[in-house]
Amino acid sequence: MIATYRTLLVGQFQQASQYRVSMFLYLLFSLIRPIIFLAAWSAVAAARGGAVGGFTVADFAGYYVCMGLVLHFTTAWNAYEFEFEVAQGRLSPKLLRPLHPLHYSVVENLTWKAFTAFGLFPALVVIAITFHARFETQWWNVALFVPSLLLGAALRFFLGWVVAAAAFWTTRVNAVVTLFDRTAFIFAGQIAPLALMPGILQTLSYVLPFGYWIGVPTDILRGGASLEQSLVWMAGQVAWLIASYALFQIVWRAGVREYSAAGA
Repeated sequence: MIATYRTLLVGQFQQASQYRVSMFLYLLFSLIRPIIFLAAWSAVAAARGGAVGGFTVADFAGYYVCMGLVLHFTTAWNAYEFEFEVAQGRLSPKLLRPLHPLHYSVVENLTWKAFTAFGLFPALVVIAITFHARFETQWWNVALFVPSLLLGAALRFFLGWVVAAAAFWTTRVNAVVTLFDRTAFIFAGQIAPLALMPGILQTLSYVLPFGYWIGVPTDILRGGASLEQSLVWMAGQVAWLIASYALFQIVWRAGVREYSAAGA
């Protein structure tokens, strides 16, 4: 499997190097949303005497700098492409190969994120300096952040595939994916730090999987939670990852049977 991934990565890197404009746009996507909300919350904090719910402008800057990093590495776009894979029959030859189609998506995600990370890091540093970002990060925050980020990325990836599998039954899967992303926009900690969400919305963020792929890694990295709370959150990430993987296996097998029965 390692040799297979090495071969796929080499091929994907060669292909990705030809799409510099697309990579630049992907990098902008990782930066624009955090910058917009950082500017908005900074204005609100300034209008309210310098803080909102205990968050100063420096705290908001620390949060959204961390969120920009997390958002970049947890974003997955394969669900939008899968509709065309099914509708145009491009999935058929992939199903005949010994490697699950999911692996090709993993390699594509890794490649694009690695390429664009070189531009992301300097941009986040500039934002942090400009807004005087404050972090309360300790050594254990960094140690827990790496596995938390990987868990969040894997959770987002599998949930995206679960939603994408709707393409086996409907031709309007992009509408389903868009609804999924809009819901995540509210509950994942993008529009506001989860600590500032109203009670019921904050509870739903942790009951549902959305808060676990962006909000949790972000708060762990910036030092926004205790060690005990961080471990509880990571346990939630593991639980949702197991559930999403199991659900993916179920819908994928059912979907492939539907796809094959349709004569694709």
